[in-house]
Amino acid sequence: MRRKPHQISNSADFHERLLTERSQIISGREGGLELLATSENLALDDQAALLHEQFVALQQRGMNQQKLKLIDEALARLERGDFGMCEHCGEALPRKRLSVIPWAAFCVACQEGFDRERTLAEPTLSLVA
Repeated sequence: MRRKPHQISNSADFHERLLTERSQIISGREGGLELLATSENLALDDQAALLHEQFVALQQRGMNQQKLKLIDEALARLERGDFGMCEHCGEALPRKRLSVIPWAAFCVACQEGFDRERTLAEPTLSLVA
């Protein structure tokens, strides 16, 4: 798809916000993972709570890794000069969207379409045999 030339004004502001968000993720990168090594010598009653905390820590780490990847991709788009353009349809992303999610790669319509496709493709748990 052919992209329209587009230059985001105040791209330095977005660059700074992306770098700040990136450094916050990296500085807390190991947070919660110490829980993974603390399961020995634990009373049976406390194991369920610890397993839940471990699950949450691993989920948070995965979400942070994904967000870090999106931030790095947004920084690369800034360097290339195509920051603020939808990666799918090529339309300019609204400034309001970028101010809320500066690592956004897609316009709302395209993102909703991708989310809908992913939801339909995910296996569902059937409680009925």
